[in-house]
Amino acid sequence: MDESSEVIQNNDRAVKTVILYEALKNTPIFGSYRRFCELVGHDAMEYKDFEFWYYRFYHGQTDFDYDRSTDPVPKTIMDMPVSLMYKITENLDTVEITNLRTVNKSLKDVADSRPLVFDRVQITVFANCLNWNLNEKRFSCWKKENGCTLQTPTKKMESDKSFMEKGLEYLTSLFKLPKIHVHHLHLSLHGAIAELDNVPFHATSVKLYAFNVNQLFPFLSALSPGKLESIDFDPCCAPQRDQTLRFFETEQFKQAKHVQLKEHLNEEDLLRFRHLKSFKCNLTYLEPVDFQRVRQIISTFEVLESCELKYRDVFDTFPMRTIAQALEEEIPFGPLKTINHRYPIPESNDYLDFTIEQEWYYCTIKIVKTR
Repeated sequence: MDESSEVIQNNDRAVKTVILYEALKNTPIFGSYRRFCELVGHDAMEYKDFEFWYYRFYHGQTDFDYDRSTDPVPKTIMDMPVSLMYKITENLDTVEITNLRTVNKSLKDVADSRPLVFDRVQITVFANCLNWNLNEKRFSCWKKENGCTLQTPTKKMESDKSFMEKGLEYLTSLFKLPKIHVHHLHLSLHGAIAELDNVPFHATSVKLYAFNVNQLFPFLSALSPGKLESIDFDPCCAPQRDQTLRFFETEQFKQAKHVQLKEHLNEEDLLRFRHLKSFKCNLTYLEPVDFQRVRQIISTFEVLESCELKYRDVFDTFPMRTIAQALEEEIPFGPLKTINHRYPIPESNDYLDFTIEQEWYYCTIKIVKTR
């Protein structure tokens, strides 16, 4: 604080003279208070006291010696009826509710009393940057020479903490909220980030991407089995056989309803999918596939609604005809892009409707259970 500011701050009449000057200029009170703090000092007067004198002077009441001791105690936000607080929070979005929790304990309790629902949370981790989106609002924390920079939808700040430490202050507190619910979580890892392993994620649907498959298992295991309904396991490269078997043994997979995998599976692997309503996977190209066995296995899945299989044959540029022949479906002459096949499920009124489509170098087999 410079010498002139200290002189003003220690003189009550000088302080009120500055406020009077701001009021007479008829400038907005928030801008006036900022200028007052810059001139006199940020600890010279609380905003509520500045507001009192500003509006007295603004309305022509210029008595500097007015005794406030007889005035009623000013109301604060905490004097607001609880029912009104709940009404206000109904009109706040999820990010605003998260910010409200940081004001004080009473508002934190109000904020925590209502479910906090995000349609989509996307987290992307690079070697020098952590980005996350909460619905449509974007946050970013990136590495600087002596710390990091944090960018939110409303502010930008510098910190001497690492970008990961600073970013996780926000993310960890978010996922520790008592009633948080995320419809879809998309986690994309571009490098080894051990600090994220302990973040308590919660979601109904998840897509997990990483260069290294083994990075994804700690995050998958952190998600609540049963509550997690849909899994898109999407590593950069197809998993090894032991990694796929490890995925099949997780409770998250065993209790899921919808699964998407990159691994190339054989016919017998499909038996593990009998509890799913839908799934997508690739069939192996390293050995012949018995498509009648594939059809027979899938026909026994009681809760299945649909699935999608991708298949390529390194020795057959157009495997669509091979698949149709294996299913004993008549194949018309001429070039084809699609072959349809209907299979009546034994001892049932249901059917499996196959749509076999030729792509660039592989086939997509879409199967829907119908009546």
